Amino acid sequence: MRVAFLDPLEGIAGDLVGGFFGPEEMLVAPAAGKLPEGWQQAETAVWSRYPLDRALIEAMPRLRFLQRLGRFRARGDATAALERGIPVSVLPHGTSGRVAEHTFALLIGLFRGLLRSHESVVTGRNPANLAPEERVGPTPTVNWAQVPGLQSLYFKTVGILGFGEIGACLALLLAPFGCRVMYNKRSRLSRAQEAFFGVVFASQEQILRDADAVVDLLPVTPETRRILGEREFGLMKATAFFVNAGRGVTTDEAALVRALGEGRIAGAGLDVFALEPLPAEHPVLRLPNVLLTPHTAGGTPQGAVNGLAGWTDTFERLRENLRRVAAGEPVLSPMAPGEPQPG
Repeated sequence: MRVAFLDPLEGIAGDLVGGFFGPEEMLVAPAAGKLPEGWQQAETAVWSRYPLDRALIEAMPRLRFLQRLGRFRARGDATAALERGIPVSVLPHGTSGRVAEHTFALLIGLFRGLLRSHESVVTGRNPANLAPEERVGPTPTVNWAQVPGLQSLYFKTVGILGFGEIGACLALLLAPFGCRVMYNKRSRLSRAQEAFFGVVFASQEQILRDADAVVDLLPVTPETRRILGEREFGLMKATAFFVNAGRGVTTDEAALVRALGEGRIAGAGLDVFALEPLPAEHPVLRLPNVLLTPHTAGGTPQGAVNGLAGWTDTFERLRENLRRVAAGEPVLSPMAPGEPQPG
């Protein structure tokens, strides 16, 4: 099968692609905005930022499959392919899917009290002094450690600060839980995008005041450095959680530690920090209401940059989709007619 990558594969992506595809003929764009030679005869086209449109699709008479990389971070309109019955798959861009999964795991961990529950089992906490025995059916050993404050993520209000590719992937993960998902970004989404991702636009202040969990996915800019400080954590509910899987420097860590230590917010899940690796004397390590991970949200091995794990995911899923197309099977993560196009 002839596969045309309409965007250049740079860095890690270019290094990895050859190891995933054997009999397929790979046509790769030589530079951004410049299509690869022979693209018109491709049976599969893979794209993200290239402005795919009806004219380009109609210029590929042998086209059997389109792969979009980017739940949110993409351009182009694949409507013409869907009209022809050509399957279109949509996958996250780079490590974004993994970061969203990790953020979701931190949220679940906080609401379900997984850290305290784990520690209670390891330390043998047993306030009622129950005897170990085999138990079936209704039993007094349910929560035998009497871990307090266990909650459900269902129907909670989650606020996302910085809604890009990761935020979009996270919103889709939250959808089955019936969460009210608020978001804030510099430019508001279209109405169709808001409906598709199940999110409502709100100011940063409203998110801080209303959310049961605030997720920081802000990029680093001069304006966002330490944008979340004493005032911002003071706006949050005492029962709310804070999760940062974006960049540590967007948070005033001293203010966050004070809010956590004084019980002004319920807890935090942190994957990123202002200083990494986290110094051994950092005060956040002495707090009982934090869930910490060592910048593993992207899942990339230490020392490897630019989304190695994310591109591994992408190429594995693309390879599977090529197999499915050849076998006449439904593709992974298909786009449905009527879904908003990134434009």
